[in-house]
Amino acid sequence: MKMLQMLSRYALVGAAAVTTLLACKKDKKDGGPNAEQNKYVNEWIYANMKEMYYWSANIPASPDYKQTPPAFFSALLKKPEDRYSWIQDNFEELLASLSGVSKESGLEYDLFLVGNQPSYLAGIVEYVKKGSPAAAAGIVRGDVFIEVNGQPVAYTGKQSEVNAFVDKLGANHTLGIRKVVKDSKGEDSLTAAKAVPLTVLELAENPVYLDSVYTIEGQKIGYFMYNFFAPDKGDESASYDNQVDAVFGRFKAAGVKHLVLDLRYNPGGDSRSTINLGSNIVKGLDPAKEFFHRDFNPTLQAALKAEYGESYFISKFTAEANNIGNNLTSFIILTSSGSASASELIINGLRPYMNVYLIGDTTEGKNLGSFTLYEENDPRNKWGMQPIVSRAFNSLNQSDYSNGFAPQEKYVETLNLGVLGDIREPLLNKALTKILGHAPARMAKTDAPGSRTIMRKVGTSRSFKAYSGLLTEQFPRK
Repeated sequence: MKMLQMLSRYALVGAAAVTTLLACKKDKKDGGPNAEQNKYVNEWIYANMKEMYYWSANIPASPDYKQTPPAFFSALLKKPEDRYSWIQDNFEELLASLSGVSKESGLEYDLFLVGNQPSYLAGIVEYVKKGSPAAAAGIVRGDVFIEVNGQPVAYTGKQSEVNAFVDKLGANHTLGIRKVVKDSKGEDSLTAAKAVPLTVLELAENPVYLDSVYTIEGQKIGYFMYNFFAPDKGDESASYDNQVDAVFGRFKAAGVKHLVLDLRYNPGGDSRSTINLGSNIVKGLDPAKEFFHRDFNPTLQAALKAEYGESYFISKFTAEANNIGNNLTSFIILTSSGSASASELIINGLRPYMNVYLIGDTTEGKNLGSFTLYEENDPRNKWGMQPIVSRAFNSLNQSDYSNGFAPQEKYVETLNLGVLGDIREPLLNKALTKILGHAPARMAKTDAPGSRTIMRKVGTSRSFKAYSGLLTEQFPRK
């Protein structure tokens, strides 16, 4: 399959991980014992990697074609620079996941450790997906679980232990749900576990999670939580992007002067949605202006330029009727260590045009890109791979965020998360305090949820999502 004859996707994948443990997606099947079949798939892997891989000059000249596809693919990667390329055995599952479709009960959670010698893996619910089995079971943000199917999962630092924990949640399971409460000394503690059975099903998550307009002391403040970048659930309807446009239509009609964009749980996604969101926010919106550009390995760069011209490398803003940029007095983005790639491109791409103030934790630092490669009509090869092929820059040719974007105001979430959208929720409250110059008057200081318990974080469930760290876009069809 020649690169210029395929339909594929482009993705931003970063060079710095939230945690080394969860830096790479889990490999699925090992390709089986069939040496001839392995060789067939591996030859396809090698041909495409030589043509498209960002570090193609570093690919070994004589690899061992007898290896399983995951092992063969891994042997081609440039280490330690590349910790994000991956391969899996079913490209259709990969493509579905890129649109937010996955088999689950509807929880996103942070992984952290409880106990010492031994330590056990625990999850704290970041948010619950609407219409999911978890929502129907009454699980809410801030709930903690240690026992899965009645048993805790010990942790000694091995990836396999994390995989085992995550795998248990990929089938019907029971969680031991605990609440975070204050003890008699005012310290955080957990209630006894309550067994909650959960079924898993194929969910199509809507990334447009929450939006509100607050009127505080005469200030119109828009709040938008957006949890990954996807135009639709893979049906080419642009339904999610249309909902984003509608959010900004409500902001514009309400006269919003301050925007709080919540990307703390957003690990990336589709470039069409990235451009759509950025175009609704940017000051001085002009579809002739560059949002971002990228480069490839020299051979691929030359081939793309010859085929599509210099404009192929440049992504520009789009005309958006609900753009509120010129009305904004302030623009704040809420971040975490899991805010990655497309989320970081919003930051990097908008900074040449407006002030972007960050509150939260340092972002992940993903400024490299990849294509999703697969053979659509080959019964012998159902594999899909996501090799790094490019690097992204803003209109000022800046791409210096491989260590992430440090916030102007640092805050790391603790065990007491608060309610999303509530002005007492710690991160939103900090944004409102920045906008107003003081904490909102209708909230007493003692009302703000707080915690002195710092979690020993291992990672997040979002690290296992196919769209994690991606900025995908359609590749031109020949």
